[in-house]
Amino acid sequence: MAQTENQKKLLKILNEIFQLDQSDLDFGIYRIMNTKSKEIQEFLENDLITSVANAFSSNDNNSIQKELDEAIQQAQSLGADPETLPKVKELREQLSSTTSSNNLENEVFSHLANFFKRYYKDGDFVSLRRYKKDTYAIPYEGEEVKLHWANSDQYYIKSGEYFRDYTFRVNGKTIHLKLSDAETENNNNKATSDKERRFVIVESNPCEVIEDELYINFEYKAIGKENQDKLNEKAIAKALESIEDLDFITALNTLAPTEKNKKRTIFEKHLKSYTSRNSFDYFIHKDLGGFLGRELDFYIKNEMLFLDDIMDSPIKYEEVMGKIKIFKEVSQKIIAFLTQLEELQKKLWEKKKFVIETNYCITLDKIDEDYYEEIFACKEQLAEWKELFDVDVQSVEDLKEEKYLVLDTKFFDMKFKYKLLSEFDNLDEDIDGVLINSENFGALNLLQDRYKEQVKTVYIDPPYNTGNDGFLYNDTYQHSSWMSFMYDRLAYAKELLSNDGILFSSIDDREFSNLNYIINSVLDSKNQISNLIWKKKKQPSFLSQVATVTEYVSVYAKKKELIKKLSIDKISDTTKRVDNASNGISERIIEAGIKCKSITDGVIKKGIYQNKTMNTEFLDDVYVKDGITQNSFTAKANFRNKQEDITKFCLEKLLFLTEKNSFRRYTSEEEKNKNKSITNLLLDWGDNQDSNNEMLNIFGNTSSFSYPKPTQLISNLIKSTLYNEGIFLDYFAGSGTTGHGIINLNREDNGKRKYLLVEMGEYFESITKPRIQKVIYSDSWKEGKPTTKNGVSQIFKYFKLESYEDTLNNLEFKKTKEQDEALDLYGEAKEDYILNYSLDVESQSSLLNIDTFSTPFDYKLKIATSSVGETKDTNIDLVETFNYLLGLVVKRIELLKGYLVVEGQNLKKEKILIIWRNGQSSDELNEFFKKMDWSVYDREFDTIYVNGDNNLDNLRLDEDHFKVKLIEQEFKKLMFGS
Repeated sequence: MAQTENQKKLLKILNEIFQLDQSDLDFGIYRIMNTKSKEIQEFLENDLITSVANAFSSNDNNSIQKELDEAIQQAQSLGADPETLPKVKELREQLSSTTSSNNLENEVFSHLANFFKRYYKDGDFVSLRRYKKDTYAIPYEGEEVKLHWANSDQYYIKSGEYFRDYTFRVNGKTIHLKLSDAETENNNNKATSDKERRFVIVESNPCEVIEDELYINFEYKAIGKENQDKLNEKAIAKALESIEDLDFITALNTLAPTEKNKKRTIFEKHLKSYTSRNSFDYFIHKDLGGFLGRELDFYIKNEMLFLDDIMDSPIKYEEVMGKIKIFKEVSQKIIAFLTQLEELQKKLWEKKKFVIETNYCITLDKIDEDYYEEIFACKEQLAEWKELFDVDVQSVEDLKEEKYLVLDTKFFDMKFKYKLLSEFDNLDEDIDGVLINSENFGALNLLQDRYKEQVKTVYIDPPYNTGNDGFLYNDTYQHSSWMSFMYDRLAYAKELLSNDGILFSSIDDREFSNLNYIINSVLDSKNQISNLIWKKKKQPSFLSQVATVTEYVSVYAKKKELIKKLSIDKISDTTKRVDNASNGISERIIEAGIKCKSITDGVIKKGIYQNKTMNTEFLDDVYVKDGITQNSFTAKANFRNKQEDITKFCLEKLLFLTEKNSFRRYTSEEEKNKNKSITNLLLDWGDNQDSNNEMLNIFGNTSSFSYPKPTQLISNLIKSTLYNEGIFLDYFAGSGTTGHGIINLNREDNGKRKYLLVEMGEYFESITKPRIQKVIYSDSWKEGKPTTKNGVSQIFKYFKLESYEDTLNNLEFKKTKEQDEALDLYGEAKEDYILNYSLDVESQSSLLNIDTFSTPFDYKLKIATSSVGETKDTNIDLVETFNYLLGLVVKRIELLKGYLVVEGQNLKKEKILIIWRNGQSSDELNEFFKKMDWSVYDREFDTIYVNGDNNLDNLRLDEDHFKVKLIEQEFKKLMFGS
């Protein structure tokens, strides 16, 4: 049967919603949808369309027509005029009042299309509830203050790791799709209201070959609304035209066909993936079923149920209610399928991530000299020492003289690593820092049970959402994407903060207000301590834009009443003279934190303000919140005017002034004490040039890291807390400045501060980790070489986490034979299974294959090896993953007689023993257990975990719990939170 226009319209929208229009993309959720596309297509085009048609097949108007025909025929057979009979008149009236089945069916399809189109936009479901034309209604439950942004009920998923450099290999040739930094930073690349940013090939230098690898250069800039696929076609033509090496041309033209595009080349495929990954925002709704269910009811009441039309017509009432019933039933089926898909993505995002290969960096002073012969025999380790520290080790005796060389266990086998670690009787206590190469949401999620309420200080330097800092977003929701991104991470960080913990966050003008709103909603505004102003550039003699030289540091406590006063020194006066001009006119920088007279919240636009006696020009917009100015600005006036005139004018327009003819933050000490939040200018705390010089000294000319913060800034912030021990977290670790600052401080005051750094960038291995290694070895560097050997004794752990993309790459859908047979046997349950359960059930084994836990050191996943997502089978560290799932504070870890044994305690102070066996039988396990003189009946351990089925004696702790537990069962429960 041919499809109607409304059916086609609905199917087009549903194909877009289910991503079936992106069949040429093979990453992330698109891979899932491609795998299930046939089932989805079958449901949409057959089951769904048929269910609507069937629902209307027994519509009342058909039966009415039949009854009318029979009444007419009966009247005629009796020789009567049918049109005079009351029955015929009644039936004709009923028939004229009802709508044909076809029209009703078309109406339903039209409503279905309108409903789902309304709440779906550019790949995500957003709250677009219409209150009236062009006006949206915001969800509100009577709160005093409601902070809402478009994506507030969604997880922001997309990470920046795909932005800069996308690499793929064909026929032995390596090709990079490279974003030009210089082009990205140009101001004219920022999107405007009528222009959106796109990836465009660099016309002046489209391609270049460096060390036999091809680089194809792109810029990301505002270009209008031209379709990205069309720009890709132009880029491909331009690139192929400029490449001289025929081998590269042949490689790029290698076919990678799809069902729809038989002539697609490998170049087209990868360029589509590159631009798509960086052009789309990915969101996962936290409660899609609930959201769409509520919106469905709202839509029915406001778009389908018009009381005036049905109040006086029972027939019309029945018809409308029947139409609504069918619309709701069909909508609920679609919602169920969409919810199942969204819930799977949510499950994959929220699940605790696997640890990939844990290693340790340990200074030689912590390692017994008995290990030195084996260490000296490791050529890879010696080569790294030469590269990092410019130390050429020629003998074992050299090792004895170089106590602060940093050994990296990655260069040694598992047996050596665990033998070395067994020398530490209190391993986690002895570790000075942890470095995690991971997207920070996944890392913070994994750290919850291990570090809950233990972090003394969090410092973060998040992306500022300027458009050129690696944080790409959907141009429609620039701030909303950023706010969703920040909110969930701050919420996790709050759980890690101790009750007397402090949060510092760097930010600039663009998101300053939004950041503070978010932190207020997470930590409560009453816990705000200060907004500090850091001068990131040295101040010139004349300024037209103060914002270009300053940034903010927002300071909050978890519980303000529990912390000591911050010790912030080197605070400036609030006013600095910039320049004196003729005629008594001069400019002054007015720092933030001024009491405002004229408005409580809002913006005072830059411009000239006049009264009878004088003019004052504000050269910058001034932002005011709670009656206090929030940013620095420059004021230009004749400051030699009579004091009373200046005071009168500024009281009317903006500020309180003192008798000394200068702007001040407070009118009195009493008012100063009333302010909940103080804004101070941080002078001589380092600037951008200092940080650039610092990186240049540490790495020579090899560091390409952009926008690092100076160590002095971080050190002073940490010092201001007066905490000289505890855990200090930075989950936007960047180049590792926070770790560097903590190591420096501990050098100075013998503190016991520990650093916990999370960084997702590919520079983790080339910059973040090496920087920590270098500053451990020496506190002074020049051109990449140490100028002193003032090392510190240190051990830090580092590892990489499985990413969300890795999870998707390993996802497979498999039905068991029993499931297939059950669906055939119970056909009526098939629709329910497909709509509600199929994705979750069929993906279980690929998410966690507990059958392979019998040989845990061989557990492998496909892990991306580069930004493109090229994967290779990689060993997963189940041991370390399980430690974090348990929240285990490790005391000892040791390889004993082929068993890996971990001892420690969880945050409840329960003593834990974990035994990992690698294929040994239950009898062998029993024998080992006996030789170790362990017993489930003594009190040495509260819980014992063992992988694989076993017949160890057991002890029932309560009705549902035993002392000996299977690792596999606990692993699954803790990884998925169920």
